[in-house]
Amino acid sequence: MIRKLLKKILGENFTENNAKLATVNFAIVLLMFVLSGVMLFFLPEQVSILHNGDTQYPLPSVLAVWLLPTIALIINIGFIKQKRLSAMNTFIFIILLIVMMASYISQI
Repeated sequence: MIRKLLKKILGENFTENNAKLATVNFAIVLLMFVLSGVMLFFLPEQVSILHNGDTQYPLPSVLAVWLLPTIALIINIGFIKQKRLSAMNTFIFIILLIVMMASYISQI
């Protein structure tokens, strides 16, 4: 069912060869969304997303926690549409997950 839906949305770019990588990448992105939802209960109301020396740029945590998973989802769909799925992309998504969690834990 999910494979048919992805084939309908993404067209012929979603083949059997890259189906495993796409599944792993979507699982990582889903894990990012779940962990962000859990971390939302522990983060302060304002989360600083950008530091420029002494200047900090805070966002409400309700908005900030969904920023990285949403970007990762858009990038993953872009990789599929451009036929650029590889094991390196999966590795980068894992690194992004680790960096995301480290930044959330550092702000608790």
